[in-house]
Amino acid sequence: MKAIFKLQWQRLKREPLLTGSMVLMTIVFIMVMGGFNATGQVTVPVYFQSDIDHPDKWVEELNESTEVFKFVKTNENAAIEGVALGEYYYAVKLMPGDYRILMMAENNQLYSLDQVLNQYISSKNLLSEVATQVEDPKPFVQKINEVEPILTVNRVIEGEEDSDGYNQQLQTLFGMTLFFSLYTIMFSLGKIALEKQTGTMNRIILSPIKKWQVYLGYMSFSYLLGFVQIVSVILLFKYLFGFEVGNHMPAIILTVACFVFAIVSLAMLVLGLVKNYQQLNAVIPIVTVSMAMIGGAFWPLDIVSNRFILAIAKIDPIAYAMEALQSITMFGHGITDIYDSLAILIFIGVLCIGIGINLMERRS
Repeated sequence: MKAIFKLQWQRLKREPLLTGSMVLMTIVFIMVMGGFNATGQVTVPVYFQSDIDHPDKWVEELNESTEVFKFVKTNENAAIEGVALGEYYYAVKLMPGDYRILMMAENNQLYSLDQVLNQYISSKNLLSEVATQVEDPKPFVQKINEVEPILTVNRVIEGEEDSDGYNQQLQTLFGMTLFFSLYTIMFSLGKIALEKQTGTMNRIILSPIKKWQVYLGYMSFSYLLGFVQIVSVILLFKYLFGFEVGNHMPAIILTVACFVFAIVSLAMLVLGLVKNYQQLNAVIPIVTVSMAMIGGAFWPLDIVSNRFILAIAKIDPIAYAMEALQSITMFGHGITDIYDSLAILIFIGVLCIGIGINLMERRS
């Protein structure tokens, strides 16, 4: 087992391109999609109808009303172009007494944005209506705006007192990291299919090494490789780029460990289903992209309403890993709060590895 384990590392030294490219692509995708805004604010360009007075004050008041969104004044063409090119999730057109939200696709932050805008416009409308009933509206409105609120109301959800809520940066960080780790793990285990095809595996089996030691040597290498890749990327963005992943690193590492076990086992199942290395190369991209889309790596499952997709997500390891990681980092939960997700990941791993090795033995 040790000889096979060392052999895989020697191969990695000679051919580091695959693993290196997966790490590099992970970092690039997180940079492009998540950005480096440590506050986690979503930038929203705002443009105004021509008859609005003092638009800069509107933007200032909107920014004071929320910490989730950062409203930036711009012109209509720049706002539309920014949304069309994917630079912004939304753009907003403000009109006297109304607003319009421009977007390419819905996500779970749309409702928060709509709530902020609706509350702001409603207060503006109410103030305008009251001002029409006084003799001198402008001084009245100015005086009302200068009055500090007597009562401040904060909304706190039980069990999430220390939570900062949903964070798009962390969604991107975990989603892209888990997604690209699938390629690393599955392609590293693909050496088994290649050696079976070339006949090298028959020689290994005829040696004094037992079969379980052979499989364990390959799997332990893939496990360690995938684990190091995921943890390294998370630590990189935590300490170098300031991503707020929280202070529960033991819980994060435990989640990663269970996830990698499930993926290594799933890769063994895929190996048991394919006939040769060429089929494996064709199947892996299909499996990885499908798992990432269904499991919530590209977007939160909260915005998915299709019951069929949600049902399939119940058997997707990425869904449980994302749920656990978001629970830890976004809502401040500990290890005791993610036992269910970790247990399901381990169960999926045990089931897949049992079926996968059985299928591989039957084929051989």
